[in-house]
Amino acid sequence: MKAIEAIRRVDILEPNQYGVDQKLRWLSLLDGQIFEELIKDYQPGRSKPGDYTTGEEELLAPMPYAESIYCRYLQAMIAAENFESAKYNQQIVLYNGAFQQYRDWICRRGRHKNRGKGFRF
Repeated sequence: MKAIEAIRRVDILEPNQYGVDQKLRWLSLLDGQIFEELIKDYQPGRSKPGDYTTGEEELLAPMPYAESIYCRYLQAMIAAENFESAKYNQQIVLYNGAFQQYRDWICRRGRHKNRGKGFRF
């Protein structure tokens, strides 16, 4: 899924006053977190994503996880910036569930870079 696709879907679901640049920044921060927490340890050959500027960048999480993760995250950030705590709480719970499913999938299918090295005292 490309960043601009997630932004367009959110703009349809949740009309808002925030520009594409701000939403690209949020997505860039989220993909940085995904890379640091998951991708780096389970897919060591991948490179860290940079800042998203055009919207044509491919997001890190694949389908079917991408839509739930990125759209819920953007909706939560919009609600947070609008000081709508009930909406934020609802969206962040849904985002956390989607992120956890993606994390579980990564852990099941991948091999951690430290697996098999044993304990170090």
